[in-house]
Amino acid sequence: MLGRAALVCVVAGCVSGPRALTQPQLEALATRSYVGAFDEVLEATAVALQQRGLELERADLRQGTLVAKRRDGSGYAVSVRSRGDEQQVVALPVPERPLWVLDGEDGEGARWDDLEARTRALLETWREHPEWEYLPGRDLLGVLTFRARLPNAWERVEPSVSRRVMVAQRFKSRRGLNPSLVFEVSRRRPTTDARAFLLGAAEVALGAKGRLTWPDEVVGRPGAAGSGGKARVLDGAVPRAVTWHWWAHHSAAWTVQVAAICGPFEGELTCEAEWRELAESVRSPGFER
Repeated sequence: MLGRAALVCVVAGCVSGPRALTQPQLEALATRSYVGAFDEVLEATAVALQQRGLELERADLRQGTLVAKRRDGSGYAVSVRSRGDEQQVVALPVPERPLWVLDGEDGEGARWDDLEARTRALLETWREHPEWEYLPGRDLLGVLTFRARLPNAWERVEPSVSRRVMVAQRFKSRRGLNPSLVFEVSRRRPTTDARAFLLGAAEVALGAKGRLTWPDEVVGRPGAAGSGGKARVLDGAVPRAVTWHWWAHHSAAWTVQVAAICGPFEGELTCEAEWRELAESVRSPGFER
């Protein structure tokens, strides 16, 4: 197999300085292959671009295309194509230009190599998924470097089978709304869907898996403890009033999301104090909001 430098010579000719490239030549230089699932490779590429300071302008994760740009308008139009067990990622620089600088620290070659290295690092890290750990004697919940203290009066703490989700509830069992905290650790994705996560948390709190509809938008008050607000969740045709809180913490490769779904009125079904105490207890070096 040709090395990267040899490929540049074959495709573009061993000529220093700016050079003209045909579209097929540019695509050949912009293509990297990875072993992995289609969605993981696409998302790793998108996150790697974000790590390089680019912002997603548009993305179609089903079609395997995205556009990411810097503030000056330069960036990449990316497409992913499946070839057996491999995914071919074509990161074409935009905008088009008559001459291309391939060599040097600021050349396109170095940028492609850095993008590839970041993408491969994410895919390798994602091979081993972290799991939640709970220390009942200290009411301490953790994953990776993330730590939070659960309300000590709450009666139920239960992990999912995969231990990628952890649920804490005020009561061991209860009909109707059971105030709930839902924690999830997942691989970092280019965007975080607060609405989908809150819907899942509401299904846990209301014991209504698969029955609920969340309002079209998540509109709440931002603050030091994340976002929060009140909503009427539809259980079939029946509206259910809840108070919600949500925030997400991101490391380079992972995301921790936390949501609270509680009652909107005074009494034992509210959890405003518990949410504030939880937020104040969080210690998460290496993560950021």
